[in-house]
Amino acid sequence: MNRKWMKLAAALAAFWGAWAPSSGLPQAQEDAEALEEILVTARRQEIALQKAPVAVSVLSGEDFDKSNILKLDNFNGYLPGLVVAKNDGAGRIAAIRGIGWETSQNLASQPSVLSYIDGVYLANPLALGLDLGELERIELFRGPQGTEFGQGTTGGAINLVTKKPRLGERFGELDLSYGTFNAFQGRAALNLPLGETLALRASAQRYRRDGFAQIEGGALDGYELDDADSRLGKIALLWQPGKRFSALAQAFLHGSDQHAAAQKEVSDPIADARRLSQDYPGIFALDNRSASLTLTWEAAPGLSLKSLSGWQELRKRQSKDNDRLTEALTSINRLGFSFDNWDIMPFWDNDSDAVSQELSLSWQGERMDWVLGGYYLDHRNFNHFLEATGAAPFSESPASRPRAELTEANLPPYQSDLNFTEVRTLIRKDHALYGRATYRLNGWLALTGGLRYQAEDQTDQVLQLFGLREGRIEADDSHITWKLGLDAQLDADHLLYGSASTGWKNGGSNPGAVNAVLMPIRFGAEKVTAFELGSRNAFLEGRARLNLTAFYYDHRNLQFTYEDPRPFAGGSGVAPKSEEYGLEAEFNWLLSDNWRLDGMLAAQDGRVRSDLLALDVVDFRQALRPFELGLFTPNAVDERTRMAAANNLKGNKPPKLVDLTARLALTHKRRFAEGALLTSRLEYIHRGEFQARIYNNPLTDAVPAYDVVNLHFAFDWGGRPLSLSLSLTNLFDRNGINNIFVNPYGLWTASAEFIPPREILASIKFRLNG
Repeated sequence: MNRKWMKLAAALAAFWGAWAPSSGLPQAQEDAEALEEILVTARRQEIALQKAPVAVSVLSGEDFDKSNILKLDNFNGYLPGLVVAKNDGAGRIAAIRGIGWETSQNLASQPSVLSYIDGVYLANPLALGLDLGELERIELFRGPQGTEFGQGTTGGAINLVTKKPRLGERFGELDLSYGTFNAFQGRAALNLPLGETLALRASAQRYRRDGFAQIEGGALDGYELDDADSRLGKIALLWQPGKRFSALAQAFLHGSDQHAAAQKEVSDPIADARRLSQDYPGIFALDNRSASLTLTWEAAPGLSLKSLSGWQELRKRQSKDNDRLTEALTSINRLGFSFDNWDIMPFWDNDSDAVSQELSLSWQGERMDWVLGGYYLDHRNFNHFLEATGAAPFSESPASRPRAELTEANLPPYQSDLNFTEVRTLIRKDHALYGRATYRLNGWLALTGGLRYQAEDQTDQVLQLFGLREGRIEADDSHITWKLGLDAQLDADHLLYGSASTGWKNGGSNPGAVNAVLMPIRFGAEKVTAFELGSRNAFLEGRARLNLTAFYYDHRNLQFTYEDPRPFAGGSGVAPKSEEYGLEAEFNWLLSDNWRLDGMLAAQDGRVRSDLLALDVVDFRQALRPFELGLFTPNAVDERTRMAAANNLKGNKPPKLVDLTARLALTHKRRFAEGALLTSRLEYIHRGEFQARIYNNPLTDAVPAYDVVNLHFAFDWGGRPLSLSLSLTNLFDRNGINNIFVNPYGLWTASAEFIPPREILASIKFRLNG
C-alpha cells in the first residue's frame, strides 16, 4: 500500500475510532429515517430530484461551506462529469463530459457550458470568478439544454440558486470565519417582512486572505500570488400579493482586486510548487454588477406565464507575466534572428454589457405538460490588450511606461520590441424560440419531445497589430435542435429514462486569417448529438438512493485553438468528428440515525474520430534553431506547414475529459442534551487525469490525477442562536494540478495552476429571530 492510501486509511480510522463506540451502527440502521427530498429545476418547474428524467445533479450551499468552496474554481470532484479548469490566470473553463471551451482567447467564441444565477444567463464567462455568497444549491445539467434554459448549449448548464426572501419571517444571520493564510470571511444576511405580501432579503460578504504562493528572488521577492480580496452584496425583494402571482427583483454587486494567479512555468527551476521565478507584478481586478426581475403569473389553474429579465455589467483589468519566468531564465529564439528574454502583458482590459429577456408559457395537465418560450440576448464584449516581447531589459521597452501612457499614440507599430495589440468589440444578438411537450401514455410511461430554433447575428469589429490590421466581420447563423425522450415510472422508487437530443453552438470569426495559409476567416458551428440512459432508484424504504447514467456523444466540429503556419494568423479551428462516452453514479445512504454516506463515481473516455492535421506550438518551440528556424526565417512558413502535415490528431483524447472522478463523504451526528448537535464529516475526492488540449502533447498536456481529504466539524447549541464549525481542507497538503495552460501566443509558454493548499478555517455563526 503506497503512502497516499496509508494516510487516507489513517484518517478514516481516526474518524471512525472517535465516533464508533457511541453510534451502534449496524443495529441503528433499522431505526433510520428516510433521506430528505432534494428539489431541482427541471422541465421548467421545481420538482423532486428523484422524479426528474434528465441528467441533473444537485449540491447544497451547506455542502459548499463545509468544503470551504467560495468560488467555482475549486469545484472539482463534487459532481459527475464536471471539471472547472483554470485558464490563463483569470479564465475558468467549465467542461461537462469533455465539452467545454477550448477557444477562450477568441472573443468571437463562447462556452459550451453556460452558467446561470436563478435561471438568468451569465453572458461573460469571467463571471465564473464571482464569490458564491448565499447559495441555496447548485444544479448541474449534463448534455444539451435547448428546452431547459434560455441560451442554447452543447455541453450543459450550471444553475446557481440563491436564497430568496421569505414572507412573514424576520431573521438574520452573521457568520465570521478566520483561518490559515490570514483568511477572514464575514457574511451577513437579513430577512425582513414588509407587510403580509412583501419581503426583503439583503446579504453581504467580505473575504480576504494572503496568497497561497509567492515570487522568490529578485526585486519582487515575497510578492504574493493567488491571494484574495473580494466583496459581494445582494438585495432581493419579493412581492406575492396572492397565490397566483409573484415578482422577485434581485441586484448583485461584486468586486475583487488582488494580485495575479500563481501560474508556474513547467521549466521553473524552483522545486516548490508554491514558489515561482517571476519578475513582473501581475494584478487582477474584476467588478460585476447585475440585476434581474422574475415575474410568475398563474393565469388559470395549470397555466403559467413566466418572465425572466436580466442586466449585467462586467469590468475586468489585468496585467500578467506571460513568460512566467525571470529575464535571466528566459531565452528563446522565437523570431529566428534574435533572442526574446521576456513576454509581458502590461494591460488586458475587458468590458462586457448584456441584457436578456425570456418569456415562457407553460401548462400542467393530467395527461400532458408543455412549455412554449422565447429568448433574446444582446451582448457587447470589448477587449483591449497589449502584449510585448523582447530582449532584456524590459525596463527599456516602451511597454514599461505607466498604464496611462500605454496608448496607440505612444506605441507606433513594432516600435522597439513590441509584439501585438488588439482593440476588439464583439456584438452578439441571439434570438430563440423553443417548445417542449410531455405526454403521459398511461399511469407510468411518458413521452417527451422538444424543438428549439436559435439565430444569432454577430458583428466583429477589430483593430490589431498597432492599427496595421483592421476589419469588420458580420455573420448570421441559425439552427434547429431537437430532443426526444421516454421515461417510465416503474413504481414510487424506480424511474427509468432514455433520450436523444442535439445541441448547437455558433461559429465565429478569425480576424487574423486575412493573411493565413490554412486558417479560414470563419470557423464552423459546434454540434452534438447526445444519447443517454438513466435510472433513479430508492431502496431500504427511502434510506438509500442510487442514480445511474450512461451517455454517448457524437460530436461534430469541436472548436479548438488552431495555429496557422503564417505568423499572427492563427485563431479557432474545428475537429470534424469526435466522440465522448461514459458512466456516472451518485448515491446517498442513511446508514443509521447517526451515520450517513454520500458519494459519486464517474468514468469517461473518448477520441477524435476524423483525420485532423494541426500545428502544435509546443512542437514548433522545441524545433527552433537560431538563424535557421524561427517565425521570420526563410522558408519558416513552409517548415511550419510540413510540421502541421506531420501531426495528425486522429485518435487523440478530447480535452478536459477526466478519466475517473470519485467522491465519498461519511457524516456522523452526535446528539447531546437540550438539543445540541455535533456533526462531523470526512470527505475524500479523487480528480482523475485528463488532457489539457486536443493535441495530447506528452510534454505539456497530461494533467495528472490528485486526491484530497477534507474534514468538517460543526457544533450547534440547539435552542441557542449560536453554532461553531471547523473546516480542514486538503488535509494532507497535496499540490494537485488543476490545469496546465499552453499559451498559443507570445513565447508559447506552458504553466500549471495548483489547487489550494491545506487550509484550516474556524467559523462562528449567530442567528437572530423575531
